[in-house]
Amino acid sequence: MTKALISLGANTPDKKQRLTDTIDAIARIAKIVANTPIYETPAEGSTATKPYANALILIETEAEYDELRATFKQWEAQAGRTPESKAQGIIPLDVDIITWNDMVIKERDMEFNYMKKGLELLGKI
Repeated sequence: MTKALISLGANTPDKKQRLTDTIDAIARIAKIVANTPIYETPAEGSTATKPYANALILIETEAEYDELRATFKQWEAQAGRTPESKAQGIIPLDVDIITWNDMVIKERDMEFNYMKKGLELLGKI
């Protein structure tokens, strides 16, 4: 069983509902061990200017990394995320695998305030 830390974010008007729906979808494919409430942070690290809704989720999964990442990228596309929307700073859904069995995959993300706040909410810092 693999443990992973998943980061969720969105900055569209329906951002909280998008994250709630995504958390429900993750619960159907993995065991949620812990999660933060949905919390809001200012945009950082991109062209986006609108505040984000965020959540961090610790999961246990039987899925392989590439399989899970592909699933998440498919969900992003289904939510309307495109290279054009990203360039415009509109992020309908962002689902990233941050750690995989305690190995940090997204080192850059660990420096952002939204991640630090989420880790604090999870009791990890």
